[in-house]
Amino acid sequence: MTRRQRGSRSVGLTRGGRKIRTAAISLAFALIAIPALGGCSGGSEAGDHVIAALPPKVCWRAFDGTAVAALLPKAKDPNAEIKGDPVFDLYGRFKSVGCQIHVDGESRFTAWGDRSWSAGSDLEKHVWSSLTQLGPTPIAAGDKGIVFRGGARAYFRCERPGLPPSPSNVSSAEIEIVELGLSANSAPSTQHVTVGLTTLMKQYVQFAKRELKCRK
Repeated sequence: MTRRQRGSRSVGLTRGGRKIRTAAISLAFALIAIPALGGCSGGSEAGDHVIAALPPKVCWRAFDGTAVAALLPKAKDPNAEIKGDPVFDLYGRFKSVGCQIHVDGESRFTAWGDRSWSAGSDLEKHVWSSLTQLGPTPIAAGDKGIVFRGGARAYFRCERPGLPPSPSNVSSAEIEIVELGLSANSAPSTQHVTVGLTTLMKQYVQFAKRELKCRK
């Protein structure tokens, strides 16, 4: 299989050797200061950290900003940036899409979608199997979903009219598979984070089906 294995993928400013097609959306938001804990006097480094206050909806308006902010680390720089593709579309010129939220210049939350050339069973066997060390747990999202330390994945079959022609060596069943991923690579390994990622992935699947106009 030639499909690239991502591991715990975090979509960067390049995907598959090419830069993100569209101009990055960079938005600076107000941040809420978090008072330092403890009795130390003077300006400690920890006391200067803040937590992002994101807009009500982020990343194509697919996610609640407060739910995503709960997965972000405290930051030194009082600015957060949202970068990525402005439109969620896997059936146009390109078959993948991504959105990132940057804190202190580093990507700390990523949402991506990919119109896969692999059947669901192939994804599980050749790609998701690389996540076993992260303790994946099944979740009810899409045809099959998992949540693991720092992320979540799901895939589903999207049946819709007017699909672009598939390569001769790819079946129609394979081209209908959509894979979604979330990465929160700085979130702690807690039950609260696991529940948050699970909820976001369920929302993401419903959003993707609606935006892609899947028949089911």
